[in-house]
Order: sequence, then structure tokens, then C-alpha cells
Amino acid sequence: MVDSNELQRMARLVDINRQRLEEINQQIERIEAVQLEHDDTRRALEALSSGKGGHLALGAGVMVPIPSKPTTIVDLGSGVFGERSPENAGELVTKRLEDLTELKSQFEGEAAMLTQRIEELATTFEQAAKSMTESKPEAKEAAVTETEEKPSRRRRKGIGGELTLDD
Repeated sequence: MVDSNELQRMARLVDINRQRLEEINQQIERIEAVQLEHDDTRRALEALSSGKGGHLALGAGVMVPIPSKPTTIVDLGSGVFGERSPENAGELVTKRLEDLTELKSQFEGEAAMLTQRIEELATTFEQAAKSMTESKPEAKEAAVTETEEKPSRRRRKGIGGELTLDD
């Protein structure tokens, strides 16, 4: 039989795993947002490298014409920036997009394992709680019989064997 401490421990484990699953799902959402940004950047770089002309939107309705031989500035890592051709920058962005996809699949695998673990813990918890509630009526009956079987209270005698007011 499972005691209440064990039930509380199982409930805490379920809660902790659910919180972890929520954190993983938030990470997946952030990765998806970064993937979309990288995909847009990759498409823009492909358009630049194909020699298409046009304008680059800065925001607030302001656009800048794209030069005939554009170059890009790319964050190479650790705050180091370098000038690259659009083709080279596109390759870097594509590599980063592949890395993000791999990371996302790792998080999804971990989320699937956590979901399975939560289901197992929840099932175990429900079974233990059910068995505990079913065994409680028997425990109450046993407690009632124990109290009925106790002998009546003995009379206390005062000093010298005299009866006291409590008797």
C-alpha cells in the first residue's frame, strides 16, 4: 500500500515534469520563430545573389535601392562580424537553419519522452490514490474496533490508597 507521502512525491514529480514539458514547448516555439527569420533571410539572400534589383525596406515606409554588386555583413559568432557575398552569407544562414532544425527535433524527442513519463506517473498516481481510498474504510473499521476493545479506565487512588475526586 502507498502512503500519503508517496502520493505527494508522485504528484510533485508529475508537476515538475509538466513544468519541464512547458519549458521545452516554449523553447520549440522560440526555435520556430528563429527558423522563420532565417528562412526569410535565406530567401532574400538568394534573391540578391541572383542579381535581381530592387529596394530594401528599412521600415516606416523608407526603402534603399540595392546596389548592383551587394555585399553583406554577417555575424560570424562571438560578436565578430565579417563582410561576405550574398551567396556565402546564404550558405551560412542555410547551415544555421539546419542546426536549428536538428535542435528542434532534439527538443521534440525530449518532449515526447517527457509526455510519456508524465502519462506513466499520472497513471501510477491515480492507481495508488484509488487503492488508498479503497483501503481507508477498512482502516477506519479497524480503528473503531481497537477503541472498543480498550479496557475501561482504572480508578486512580490517591496517596495511601484513598479515592480521589476524579473517581
